[in-house]
Amino acid sequence: MPEISFNNRKLHYLQMGSGPEWLIAFHGYGNNASIFKDLAAELGERYTVLSFDLPFHGGSSGWPDDSAFLKDDLVALMKSIQALTGAESFSLMGYSMGGRVCLCVAELMPEIIKQILLIAPDGLVFNSFYYFVTHVAAGRYLFRKFLTSQSIYAPVINGLRKLHLLDISRYRFVMHYLESEQSRHMLLKVWPAMRMLIPDHKKLKENISRDSIPIHIFMGQFDRVIPVKLARQFSKDLPTVHLHVLAKGHKLLDGRSNTEIASVLL
Repeated sequence: MPEISFNNRKLHYLQMGSGPEWLIAFHGYGNNASIFKDLAAELGERYTVLSFDLPFHGGSSGWPDDSAFLKDDLVALMKSIQALTGAESFSLMGYSMGGRVCLCVAELMPEIIKQILLIAPDGLVFNSFYYFVTHVAAGRYLFRKFLTSQSIYAPVINGLRKLHLLDISRYRFVMHYLESEQSRHMLLKVWPAMRMLIPDHKKLKENISRDSIPIHIFMGQFDRVIPVKLARQFSKDLPTVHLHVLAKGHKLLDGRSNTEIASVLL
């Protein structure tokens, strides 16, 4: 099982394709490196794809429950990828949570990026709720209390739905990740683990503008989890950022969408 190690932690990855160009990919919450297999098959003659399992996903290991994936860790990972591939620069691709990882790379190491492809990406704007439940002591306490007590979370979510404060798409999305104890335990580990990978949007946009980094953002027209308006807000005044809207929801990685996404990279 191929993996990259740093600070006694290991990130497993899949290598797919055999093309001369390198594409580094990061999956979304609850997925793993294999989510890009079909897309990588369409890119195989041009790209070699390295798709990584993020902390607490897939085959990655060595992450204590209370540890965070730091920005310094991300820099160390990218330098290890440079050493592994022998390439000074490469393209990046991220889906959902993995998009936030890509944006942090653009903030920290813009010089190594050829282009970025973001698919329904998290991190386009500052998420005050996520910051509250992962950085603020009171928020962390409430987050844990909420997820560890079914007598609390179920009535709250169902109440929001009955009051029409939570549409059916978001309701199904939330309940999918809360319906089992295992799912709730994973959320308690993953959200805190990724809490430090929040892009500094001022620095990020300065880098994109200065280095003219090509960025393609694919969004689902009917996505209620990460709506299109966030991508429009992010891309304002950034001429190298191109928005593609597909007639889909949040789950964009399937046959037809893969073909449209691949066409941009090819």
